[in-house]
Amino acid sequence: MAEKKFAGINGAVVSPEVSADYEAAAVFDKVKVGKLGVYFRDGFKTRFMDYTLLERVFIRIQEVNGRMCCGNTVFAYYRLVFVVNGKEIADTISEDEKAMDEALALIKANAPATLAIGVAEK
Repeated sequence: MAEKKFAGINGAVVSPEVSADYEAAAVFDKVKVGKLGVYFRDGFKTRFMDYTLLERVFIRIQEVNGRMCCGNTVFAYYRLVFVVNGKEIADTISEDEKAMDEALALIKANAPATLAIGVAEK
């Protein structure tokens, strides 16, 4: 059987180690967090964010004001954002705050110490 193909940071990734990590990864809503990196669907592709190539990972909260027939409400979306070379290269969105917080905590536990977690301090 052919190995699964992933869309990595620097191009396509086909590796038995990455495929095995993907299968064993913990699932948080639409995100899978493994020992080698983070996996999520992006259109028709499965993205692979390799910990060794990432610079920073953080959660961005996006609020959307909704005007309804009976009043106004606010919807919150949580984006897990990946940064390489000072640029945001990818993100994945969820409505589940707890799942995104747990995913970020596991990323922090699995990633090397050089990967910054959270927003940058000025």
